[in-house]
This record gives sequence, C-alpha cells and structure tokens, in this order.
Amino acid sequence: MADAKKKTPPKRAAETGGSRRGLWITLIAAGAVAIVVAGVLIFLSQRSGEGGAGGANAAEVEAGKLKGVQEVEARFAGIPQEGAVLGDPDAPVTITEFADLRCPACRLFATDYFPTVVDELVKTGKAKYEFRIWPILGTDAVLAAQAGIAAQQQNKLFEYQDLWYVNQQDESRDYATDAYVDGVAQALGLDLEQFQADRTDDALWTPLIQDVQVIAAQNNFGGTPTFLISGPGGEKILTGSVPEASTIADAVAEVS
Repeated sequence: MADAKKKTPPKRAAETGGSRRGLWITLIAAGAVAIVVAGVLIFLSQRSGEGGAGGANAAEVEAGKLKGVQEVEARFAGIPQEGAVLGDPDAPVTITEFADLRCPACRLFATDYFPTVVDELVKTGKAKYEFRIWPILGTDAVLAAQAGIAAQQQNKLFEYQDLWYVNQQDESRDYATDAYVDGVAQALGLDLEQFQADRTDDALWTPLIQDVQVIAAQNNFGGTPTFLISGPGGEKILTGSVPEASTIADAVAEVS
C-alpha cells in the first residue's frame, strides 16, 4: 500500500480527441495489467463457479431470473445515489473503486466486504462511494462495462453491479450477451428501451472508460479491484490485493 500524490484530473475524451480506436489501444495496454494479476484471478475464479456460489446460471440470468434481487435492492434502499456515486454527496471522504464486472476478485470484495463498507461508512455519512468500471478482461468485459454505464444513467449502477457480482459467471467464458445484460436490467426493473439505447451509445460510454484508463495509468494501478480513497487528509491507494472492510475503514480514518 502506498500513498498517492494528487493528480490533475484527466481531460475527458471529447477534449483530447479520444476515439473508439483510442479506447481499444488503451484496452490492449491494460492487458498487461491483467497478466500481472492472472494468478490471483485463476485462484479466485474457482470461487465464482458456474454462476457464483448461490447465483443464477446464464440461462436464468438471460430470462431475468437472478438470485439475490431482494437482498441487493434492500442493501441500497434509502441511500442517496446519483450516477456513479452512492451516499451523502457532502461526505468528507470519497472511496472510489475501480472494478471489472467480470473480475472474480471484484466479486470477492463485493460479496464479502462491500456490504460492511456500505453499512459502516456510507450509511453513517463518513464516506461516499464512487464505482468506476475498468474493463481489463477483454472484449466481454467492455460489453459488461457498457451495460453498467447504461444502468448508471438510471441511477441504478450500484444495484446493477452488486446483482451482477452475486450472479457472476465463470470468468473463463464470454457471457455478456445482449440477452444476459438485459436480463440483469430486467430483474432490477430498469427501463429496458432506455437501457438498450444507452449501452449501445459509444459517445456515452467511451469517454467514461477512457477516463478510467488514464487514471489507472497515471497511478500505476495493479489490477482490479483498486481503491482510491481521498479526503481532507490526503489520498490513499489500495491496489494489488482484495482489501477487507477494516482496511478500507482504516484508510478512510487516515485521510479524514
């Protein structure tokens, strides 16, 4: 774990002439990061199994019949959510997670530690939580990212990513089909027509993913999940392993 110096926020793709071609170039570069953490992912992928422990299989997801829908919706009920941010917008500390929806290590954090972070840090107003999708596991991860960003437009990103992780499929297979991502949206009651339009809108998702690629490169992120925790006392980056909820809490206290 190392301190991170504050960085000038990167310009959005529209300001730098970014394009879809530029995105694919950065995704290729990100492949090197995926190789570095491959050993961890192979180990953790066994935890995801066939639809994850207790999750639905791919056919059930495509039919909108996912496991854990009520639990996920209850987890975020009553918490302010705007775009990619969960919690009180005036909270003194921001916890930003950079994650790939197909990443088994991200699923481990989401299922084992994230609920505690929400209960003890977000609901109490100590921190707000930002979720940034960083697709490093191939083309299928980009398709999943598009879907997450589409859910974000309806202020349902946190429910979408959390439900995805509960029902995450085997990382060795490509499964983020149109039917699959729509099935997750259907289970959450999203406006499917709007969701489908947003997830296929390159102008919407390309600059968001490019921004994350730039931030990751600037800060030498070691893979997903990575956490950037910032507050009045500075910034902390947690990368290279899956932090427990207590580790996140310690970092929040340090920068508060």
